[in-house]
Amino acid sequence: MNSSLVRVPGTGELSLGPPGTPEPPDATTALPAAWTGLGLSTNDGVTMKRAVEKTGTEHWQQLTPARYIYTKQELTVASVFQETKGIVLSAYFGGLVFAETAAGSKKYRAEISSVPKGDERALCVDWVDYVSATQVYHHRLYVPRAEVSETQDAQWSRTQEARWGLTFAALAPIGGSTALAVWLTDDPAVLLAAPGGGALAATTTPDRGDAL
Repeated sequence: MNSSLVRVPGTGELSLGPPGTPEPPDATTALPAAWTGLGLSTNDGVTMKRAVEKTGTEHWQQLTPARYIYTKQELTVASVFQETKGIVLSAYFGGLVFAETAAGSKKYRAEISSVPKGDERALCVDWVDYVSATQVYHHRLYVPRAEVSETQDAQWSRTQEARWGLTFAALAPIGGSTALAVWLTDDPAVLLAAPGGGALAATTTPDRGDAL
């Protein structure tokens, strides 16, 4: 056990880019102008889910499967956003775009289509753990192809801010790639061994029988 390897995503943001937006170079470089942040989200932050479904083979001579056949894989990223702005509404309503009704009118209009259509985006989730002044670790999840797979009910009331719950699902890679997503970080805790082949620094933990 090593308590120094516990990570707390203290802050972060989810950003969207046009389809085909290239992978960022690392976890610390600021995202270029092609990316737009979705802004504030509720205290639950971001929920990432990876689900793999498989079915075991069935046999006459035995009850135990000899092999498993993979039938489905899904990677999703979900969050509830608190800023009512163009990029959030566009994602929630499948590509909705507001336009000024007349030049200089400062009045805006958008149509919610009766015909759903695909709205593919590139997606980045950034989070940072400020362990100490000398230990600041950045994590960035890049999904080259993603689309909103689910929206939560949006309630408008005087008792809380408008909220926009979105779940993004990764789409299959194209061009021969097998990368559904890419995780970038400057955090050495993710390594199986420390750089150079040594062991990651450990924090002494008493045995269960020792007095604390």
